[in-house]
Amino acid sequence: MARTGADILAQSLVAAGLTHGFHVPGEGILDLLDALEHRHRGITLVHGRHEAGMAFAAIGHARASGGVGLCIVGRAPGALNTCLALHTAWTDAVPLLLIIGQAAAAFAGREAFLDTAFHQVFAPLAKLVVQIDDPARIPEMLSRALHVARSGQPGPVVLIVPEETFRATADPAILSPAPPIAPAPGAGDIAAIGQALAAAERPLLVLGGGGWSDAGLAAARRFAEVQGMPVLVSYRRRDLFDNSHPNFIGELGIGLDPSLTARVGQADLLLVLNMRLGELNTIGEGFHGFSLLAAPRPAMRLIHIHGDAAELNRVYQADHAVLAAPEQAALALAVLPPGRDRAAWREAGRAAYLAHHTGGACPGPLDLTAVFGELRAALPADAILTVGAGAYALWAQRYFPFHRPRTQLGPKSGAMGYGLPAAIGAALACPIRPVVALAGDGCFMMTAEELATAVHHRLRLVVLVLDNASYGAIRLGQERAFGRPTGVALTNPDFVAFARSFGAMAERVAETAAFAPALARALGHDGVSLLHLVVPPEATRPPR
Repeated sequence: MARTGADILAQSLVAAGLTHGFHVPGEGILDLLDALEHRHRGITLVHGRHEAGMAFAAIGHARASGGVGLCIVGRAPGALNTCLALHTAWTDAVPLLLIIGQAAAAFAGREAFLDTAFHQVFAPLAKLVVQIDDPARIPEMLSRALHVARSGQPGPVVLIVPEETFRATADPAILSPAPPIAPAPGAGDIAAIGQALAAAERPLLVLGGGGWSDAGLAAARRFAEVQGMPVLVSYRRRDLFDNSHPNFIGELGIGLDPSLTARVGQADLLLVLNMRLGELNTIGEGFHGFSLLAAPRPAMRLIHIHGDAAELNRVYQADHAVLAAPEQAALALAVLPPGRDRAAWREAGRAAYLAHHTGGACPGPLDLTAVFGELRAALPADAILTVGAGAYALWAQRYFPFHRPRTQLGPKSGAMGYGLPAAIGAALACPIRPVVALAGDGCFMMTAEELATAVHHRLRLVVLVLDNASYGAIRLGQERAFGRPTGVALTNPDFVAFARSFGAMAERVAETAAFAPALARALGHDGVSLLHLVVPPEATRPPR
């Protein structure tokens, strides 16, 4: 029987296995929302207060579940509000499907109400941008979009649907989702890597990127153990490798442990598995990108394995570049024979990691080293911690270890406002696991309205707001560069009263002794809780 385009798309989304759709209702998507809510059940619709927040929530859901995030937004204002989230999905390698309602094609080019040229806007931010003008082609276009989102370097895709496509009728078959392409390394590649490992005295294994499975990560761990290799992870990917494992020695990127800079320089082989070799992951001393490794030819031997050919030899010319998906590469590497004894190299790296991540002090009456130690002790290994962007996040980065996959959610894009909405998505994806959102005062206020969303949907999560009354990271940068700050002082609300006004539980914590009991009450609360952590400007970031 002929169905409307809205019904066809709703059926196709359900058949694709998507479970949650995040949206703010608006012009251009009302037909689809009605179809999903009332005629084709299977996808839970989650409405929020701002499209940026809902797109971040879709990313958080994808990161926590290992699936594809779904965000549905209306015409130009709603669609354009998602630009930063799309950029974040791109930089974080998160598969995200953004569906945009568009004005009727008959009015294209006439400055129709809320109309814009979405192809031009989103082309630099997405892997694929397509418009569906024929309802019969909806299953085809959706299948293509999901395939592109999950294959190679995962990332965002955009489907633009004019209103008349939602209302026109057709009778296409609903397609089953196609599996993502996962290239495997060749036998020659693995043999060459084995030869390079046999000759290396001081190799380092670096893990990063998205698209990992539990099997792939387990194989990567076995490979590191058999070869006796120290393991690094890319920025904000510490959940790829158990931080308590004796082979783990740290994280690249912002807040780099100074000892790691020296250790990377001492390596004679760098085996990079599924990580982009861009600026963020090659930051060295003085916060200079592309300085940890000399570009375009590093001093040490470089083997780069990635599932997207466009990432290979992009900046750094590798001695051996291998096109392979992370799981397939790790499984092949794990069967290589044991290498030479590297115990001293590995143990020195581990000792330096432990010294850095247990040392240092925090000024003021609220000791953040103790706060994150107590937070870690209070949470199970599978608890999820989300963070936004800012110097405050470096405290958790240094003092909160991760032990399980899909437990660290944070943007590489520098997107402030990410933490709370990402926690909403994570809480919906994993309702029985504790979820904690960490935000600075400036970061939190960029999406603070989504507290209403969390309360409305009866979620259980904890929000920690680190308040130093400033844009701390920018203030520190200004003081280094100019000796004085400009425009970074903040006038904040009473965060406790603010959270309570939405129906959340909230407490103010200004001393170390008060944190543990407040955290216990927050974790025990069956709903949304917020702890307002007050710190002086001197505690903006951890000491070196």
